[in-house]
Formats: sequence, structure tokens, C-alpha cells
Amino acid sequence: MKDKWVTRAIGRHLIDIPSDATTVESYKFNNVPIQHLPEVATQSEFDELIMAREKELRVGKHKTRGSMFVEQVAHSNGAVTLVSWYKDFSEVLHFFDTYFRVGTKTIKYSGDVDPEKSRLILDQCDEMAREWHEIPPGEIPSGIGFVSGDVILADNDFNREHWQMLIKLNGKPDAWLKASAFAHWAPEPGLRERAGGLVASLLTTVTGFQRLRSRARPVGPIEADEILLAGTEKGKRLYGFKWEAPGKAHSLAEPNLNVSLDVRESAYLTNNESFSTDEEALELWDAVVSSIRLRPGAV
Repeated sequence: MKDKWVTRAIGRHLIDIPSDATTVESYKFNNVPIQHLPEVATQSEFDELIMAREKELRVGKHKTRGSMFVEQVAHSNGAVTLVSWYKDFSEVLHFFDTYFRVGTKTIKYSGDVDPEKSRLILDQCDEMAREWHEIPPGEIPSGIGFVSGDVILADNDFNREHWQMLIKLNGKPDAWLKASAFAHWAPEPGLRERAGGLVASLLTTVTGFQRLRSRARPVGPIEADEILLAGTEKGKRLYGFKWEAPGKAHSLAEPNLNVSLDVRESAYLTNNESFSTDEEALELWDAVVSSIRLRPGAV
């Protein structure tokens, strides 16, 4: 089955997916979204973007400060932060729009900031400007870092980083496959411990629902659980699969990891757009879950 699969790097992990699948991905570093700007492909387009955004902020009216614009701060490697007021009626918070030029790519990092912490955050932005690197096409990066699409941030300090990958399976528009990870301060109880009552309720109230699996499901050194439910409603087979590793506190190497697969009631009334049998669903599920691993050298 896996001869037509590819390995993808995301965050600090690797995951295998079918080569004909497409993905929708999102990333956060320090709990702040990382935005990719593929339309800004050249240095001149980058400069025009900064000028246009600064002009927009200067024109914006602030009730006490006159303009929404506060200052422009230059960073290493051509990165720029535009500082503005978060609200047009308040001086409580600043808003930072930081733009990084990473090789041929452009990314944006934005969020509200306490003015008393502005210098600290600007220093962090300058550090990030030195740590971003472009990943050559088709290459799995090596060394420390958090992968966000086709760039990597070579940083190893603990932060609340997060990634999510929605995997769209070719020919299966009714199957929703998602993987995610987030670093946290303290892990929750395990999946089976938390979900015990819910699973029992589903099995007793949904006609034809059954538990395909409910067990410990480690993957290599990753300690995890899985609960796989299936049921038949009006001739259509429904699935609710979940695998979760609770991870460890303050750990980039062992974050909370999740994989889920769902086929629910929808506009599709048969399984022609999902899985023909339980065995087909389980085969795909096992291949994806078993492939998750920490990228060598990522931490």
C-alpha cells in the first residue's frame, strides 16, 4: 500500500500520507499564527507590501494618538515589524505585524503586545529573523527547528507551538482525516480515561454502533491510545477514529499528538465517497498513525 506514499515534515515531526492526497496546514509559534504570503515572491513585492501596510496604518485614525501607526522597526535579514495601536480608542495594547523574507518566501507573524513588553518582543522577532531558513523543494530538513510549509525556524526554546494538517484523500471527499500537535504546560489524562463515559453512551444510544478498537496504541517511543468506532445509519457506514498521545509538560520532543478520521452524516448518502469496507478504512488509518515520528535532530 505505502509504495505510493510520501513523507511530509511538519512542525518537528514526520508523517506519511498518500502521494495523491492534498493538505491544508496551519502553524503557530508561541501560540501566534504563522501566515505564508505566496503572492509576495520578490524583494520589490516585499518592499511594496511594507509601504502599503504602513500607509494604511498612518491613514488610520486613533482617537488620542492621531494615527494608528506607532513605528517601523528593522530586523536582521531584511525583516520588518510595523507597530500600531491595537484599538483606535485605546492605548492599552500595541499590535505587531512582523514580515520575514526567508529566501524566496515571505511570511507574516502578527499579534497584540503589551507596550511594556514591546522591546522584549522586538528582540525575539529579531532573533527569529536570523533563525528562519528556506527548505529546498522536495527536501526533508535536518537539524533543530519547527517546519512551517517550505520554511523552518531553527529554534529550540520551549514555546506553545502548534501545527495542524487536514488531509484530503483523493476520491474520498466524505472522509475527514486530520493530524495535529501542540506543546503544552501540562498534559491531560489519556484518551481512554477521558472518553470512557462518552464511548459507553454512544454504544448504547446509536443504533448499530460498535467499538472496533479501544486500546493502548504506542507508536515507537510515543505512548498513546486509540478509540475506533463505527456504525451503520440508513445503509451508510459511519466512522469516528481517534488516536492521541498526551505528551509531556514543557516538551517540544513529546507534544500532545492527535490523529482523527471521520465519516459522518452528510450530503453523501453511500460509502462510494469514503471506504467500501472497514478493512479499507483500518488499513489507511494504521498506515498514517504508524508513520508518525519525531524528525531526527528536530529538538
